[in-house]
Amino acid sequence: MQAELVAAPRVEKGKEAAKKMRHEGRIPAVLYGHGFDSRLISLDERSFKSLLRHEKGLHGLLAMKVEGDAGEAHTVVVKEMQRDPIKDHILHVDFQKIRSDEELHAEVSLQFVGEPVGVKAGGIMQHYLYGVTVACLPQDLPESIEVDVSGLDLKENLRVSDLSPIEGVRYVNSPEEIVAAVALKRVRDEVKTAEELFAEGEAAAAEEAAAEKTEGETATEGEPG
Repeated sequence: MQAELVAAPRVEKGKEAAKKMRHEGRIPAVLYGHGFDSRLISLDERSFKSLLRHEKGLHGLLAMKVEGDAGEAHTVVVKEMQRDPIKDHILHVDFQKIRSDEELHAEVSLQFVGEPVGVKAGGIMQHYLYGVTVACLPQDLPESIEVDVSGLDLKENLRVSDLSPIEGVRYVNSPEEIVAAVALKRVRDEVKTAEELFAEGEAAAAEEAAAEKTEGETATEGEPG
C-alpha cells in the first residue's frame, strides 16, 4: 500500500518566499515528470516529518494529492530532499510523477538482520548506506531490501555487489560501494569525529543550495527515471 501525503499549490518563489514558507511551517517543493507540466507545491512540515518517521525515509512509491485537484492522486517518488544537517530542517523536496510503463530510479531502504560475528568478538558495526538506488518498473519496486550481516567478521565489509539479486531490479550504486562493515572501536571513533566536522561544513552549503533552488525555480519538465 502506498503512503499518502497532501500538498498545496504555491505561486510565490524565491529566497524570501521560501524563508516565509518555512517560518509558517511549510516546506517548498516541486512536482515534475515525463509528459507532465511541473508544479510548484508546498508540504506541511509537521505532517511530512511524521510520515518520514512512519515510513522510515519515504522510500518507494507515494500517493500525492494536491489540494484543489480533481481526479486521482499522483503516484510519485522522492527524487531529492535537501535538509540542514545541523538543525535537521527540511529545506526543499523534489518529487517525480511516474508512469507505470516507464523504468524509474528510486531509493529503497535496507533492512539489516543478524548480529555480525565480528561484533560478538568486540567490534563495532558501521553502516555506510541505509538505502540503495534501484532501477525497475514501478510494479517491481521493492518496499525494502533485507541484508544479512551475520557473517561479517572483524575488518570485513559488505558491498553493493554482495546484495541479493532481485528479479526485475538492478542496483544503480557502484558495485564496490560499501554498505556495512565491522571495525575496531578505535577506528569507529576516528570516523565519527570526521563525520561531525563534515556535517558542520555541509550545513551552510545545504542552506545556500536550497535558497538558490527556490529562487531560481521554473516550471521545467524533469527527465524520466
